[in-house]
Amino acid sequence: MSEAGPNGADRARRIVERLRAAGVELAASLPDSWLSPLIDRVAADEHIRHVRVSREDDAVAIAGGAALLGKRSVVLCQNAGVLLATNVLAAFAYHHQLPLLVVAAARGGAEDGFYYQMYKGQVSTGVATAAGLSVHHVTGPQDDWLFERAVEQAWLQRRPVVLMCSRTALLGAAA
Repeated sequence: MSEAGPNGADRARRIVERLRAAGVELAASLPDSWLSPLIDRVAADEHIRHVRVSREDDAVAIAGGAALLGKRSVVLCQNAGVLLATNVLAAFAYHHQLPLLVVAAARGGAEDGFYYQMYKGQVSTGVATAAGLSVHHVTGPQDDWLFERAVEQAWLQRRPVVLMCSRTALLGAAA
């Protein structure tokens, strides 16, 4: 179920434009209400191949395989997925040097009204940083440039880069 307000589709369109401008050709995703408009937009885009998966580490593996083929890719998941896939992401960073972008819904902050999300907001950035990943925070449209730059950073560093995206960044201002 999507929480998208009137700006959710517009935010998704703008993000996909940035991902396409960065050369992203493949996206692997897991469902999340904050990511629903973005996932729907990626799935409808004829320039980005979309793969739905049931586990975050599978999404990272698919994106890593794309990197082996020289293709730029993105994983769309919740920050809980970053926690779950930290081992694979760290291996890609240190052993395999595989670049990819993770666009994560930054659940558990002030914008989130579910108690079971709270710990994710408190630990996910720290865990990803401790694993040696570059982590950037996208808080709204003013940060959209990060979608392109983070893809480039991943390829320059030869390792995954994580964008933690607020609800406002993904869905627009609350209705």
